Amino acid sequence: MPTFLSDPPPALYLVLAAAVFITGGVWFNSRTRRAAAALGTVALSLALLFLIDRLVESPREEAVRRAQAMVQAADARDPEAFLSHVADQVEYRGETAAVTVTREQLRNSQIWGLLKQYNAHVAAWDFSRSDVAQPDDKSIEIGFLAKGEAGGKQVPMYFRARFARQPDGQMKLVGLESFDPLKRVNERKSIPFFP
Repeated sequence: MPTFLSDPPPALYLVLAAAVFITGGVWFNSRTRRAAAALGTVALSLALLFLIDRLVESPREEAVRRAQAMVQAADARDPEAFLSHVADQVEYRGETAAVTVTREQLRNSQIWGLLKQYNAHVAAWDFSRSDVAQPDDKSIEIGFLAKGEAGGKQVPMYFRARFARQPDGQMKLVGLESFDPLKRVNERKSIPFFP
């Protein structure tokens, strides 16, 4: 399914809604079969676009859904739920050189103990369409803001997460980069005690 249909830009909805409004006005004034056919065609196009958008998940939507599920799993301090969205190996880059981390290393990471010890809250937002890159047909990179909060202190960050289609057909996290939330990709920042 073309991404243009499975993940249409809001402008496409606006154009089709305006076309429905205009053809509806023309039909209301003339009441001809031709005007009714035009209205029906445009309204059907809008309805089909809406159905495709809701029923077919685009790679961007799948990546965002998985990133949000990972954040919820981290907030619930559930490593198994978190790892269900992670590939066998993940490349992480903070302030230092990139490191390759296995699922097992993530499962045994000390960050899980810290999240439990401090009863930390984890949240993410701003999954903007403008922060999406698709280097090839099998992978997609999304950007978003997130924070960890405990004891009234917050650690906000900007993330670039790369998801790739795995042999089982699912998109899973294969790369993660963390940055200062204000300077974004211009200044790297490491996740404390990760991996």
